[in-house]
Amino acid sequence: MVLFVIGIIACEKRLDEEVFSELAPSTLFTSEKGLSSVLNSSYAYAHRPGFQDSWAAYHLASMTTGEIWGQGGSIENLWLSEIDFTWDGNHDHIIAQWTIYFNSIRDANIVLDNLDNEEFSNEYKQLTEAEAHFLRGWDYSELYNLFGPVPLYKTSTDDPLLPRSSESEVQEFIEQELLAAIANLPVQAPAYGRASKGAAMAVLCKYYLNTKQWQNAADVAEDIQDLGVYELLPNYGNVFSIDNEGNNEILWALPKDATSPTASQAIDALVFPPDYPRPNPNNIVFAARTYLYDDFVNSFDENDTRRNYIITEYVSTTTGEIVPGLGDDRSFPYKIEFDPGAVGAAAGNDIPAIRYSDILLSRAEALNEISGPTQTAIDLINDVRTRAGISPLTLAGFTKETFREAILQERGWELFFEGKRREDMIRQDVFISNAVSRGKNAKDYHKLFPIPQVELDANPDLVQNPGY
Repeated sequence: MVLFVIGIIACEKRLDEEVFSELAPSTLFTSEKGLSSVLNSSYAYAHRPGFQDSWAAYHLASMTTGEIWGQGGSIENLWLSEIDFTWDGNHDHIIAQWTIYFNSIRDANIVLDNLDNEEFSNEYKQLTEAEAHFLRGWDYSELYNLFGPVPLYKTSTDDPLLPRSSESEVQEFIEQELLAAIANLPVQAPAYGRASKGAAMAVLCKYYLNTKQWQNAADVAEDIQDLGVYELLPNYGNVFSIDNEGNNEILWALPKDATSPTASQAIDALVFPPDYPRPNPNNIVFAARTYLYDDFVNSFDENDTRRNYIITEYVSTTTGEIVPGLGDDRSFPYKIEFDPGAVGAAAGNDIPAIRYSDILLSRAEALNEISGPTQTAIDLINDVRTRAGISPLTLAGFTKETFREAILQERGWELFFEGKRREDMIRQDVFISNAVSRGKNAKDYHKLFPIPQVELDANPDLVQNPGY
């Protein structure tokens, strides 16, 4: 059997694809260039390659929370199971997430196992080791978020049929990987799409937040602020503009390329209907559509500029008539603009994984959980609200509980359709109760997804999450 390793060699700005296999020269693991191809393969998987890997993360995080809903096309049954809490271990989106992150971990382990080579420069070893640790930290934090404790593969020679590690072992490993990365990563990423010190700190901050390590989360968020590298852009829409990718609000992005079958994404192709006026005939859409609920759209302040990235009506290219969306739970999220360079449904818009506004709101939330409302926490939220053009909050009148609710609401407005809602609602213990209030048969065990059935079939030592 031939093992294919998709390598991405760094160019001036992006990572360009190059394919390697066992039939490649023997220098694959014994030269800096060869080993870099394996590192870039790990990045390629961590960036959620291809259509399904990109949109699966969005849908698992959003369809399950009532943030969005969808219908139409062959994907509708997958969406319905997410909306109705009827998913199981054969769900394609769940399988996709398990696969890509473990593939990334496999390649990062190969890199780490082959770095002890006297032919490699010390600078190369230090940077490459830090990047591999970052990738494992990111991958395992994502897996832990989705599935809870998973098997820990720390070397490329580990038995492939490992049982799940304990909760404490997985948590300790994620933390130590990201701390190791932070210690040796540069402030500026060595190439676009690769890790930086700020990216590793951001992943660690979100990991601490989601595991309710409030003081650690607050401290790392403050350290990110102190780097002096990141900022809120004056214009909210510029954060997502395809012409402004790599801007100073993005700490960790998943780069995409419309010309690459494995590096593009097709999220907009599952949002808009065929008669929506697309700016370029190359912007192909599928039969499925993604919608926002009226209650969410109407919850925005009338002056909130973030609402501008929701399409509440459009003029049909077929009939020439206005098609209303608001009033029928059919408004469209439009944070990801149509890519003028798209190749059919394949778009090259980068996916913002962690933004600076998320870090500010994370620090505010952590501070509130530590000591209740403070002026510092209020100011952090007001930085985000001021950019959105809405009135600031005042400290008076908030309790710890009401401020927690305000932060969760602010995160909903600021980060809608960015794949954050599920983790936010789980962290604040409203994920299940909110689903029940929507009439779903949601149970506590639904906070985690099931281990894919194909993995259980292949590994008798794996144990399924309770409830499935």
